Amino acid sequence: MSDDLEFRNLRTRDEVLAAHPLEVAGYTADEAASLTNMLYRFTHAPHLFLVTHASMETHDPLGPTVCIHSVCVAPEHQGKRVASRMLNEYTDSIRRYNETAGHNVKIERLAMLSRENLVPLYERAGYRTLGQSSVVHGAEKWYDCVLDL
Repeated sequence: MSDDLEFRNLRTRDEVLAAHPLEVAGYTADEAASLTNMLYRFTHAPHLFLVTHASMETHDPLGPTVCIHSVCVAPEHQGKRVASRMLNEYTDSIRRYNETAGHNVKIERLAMLSRENLVPLYERAGYRTLGQSSVVHGAEKWYDCVLDL
């Protein structure tokens, strides 16, 4: 894999359509977001392509916390630090966003749910694990992870 990867927000509906199979491959059937949900997130929060955890269906444009819904890497590129690089680039992009004038809200925290086996990945990217989450989504246990900016 080349080191000159480009990380950016999805820009078009077609890119969301192309990303959906990664979501399906990365999660069990009861965990993966539907294509309808991914398109909704893209339509209502294209600069983040994320949703708030409280509803998993809405976006609060004034909220100081961004909830990362999924980090998926194609199977043939797993184990090549793509996820780590993507997380770091995303964090840097949020910091740049915070430094840009004209926003009504500053993003103070990134948050996500993690499967137990991925907690070390997120901790290496600077996230703190708060413990097992009260969220039930599919059969596996989830852990709350946060990164204060």
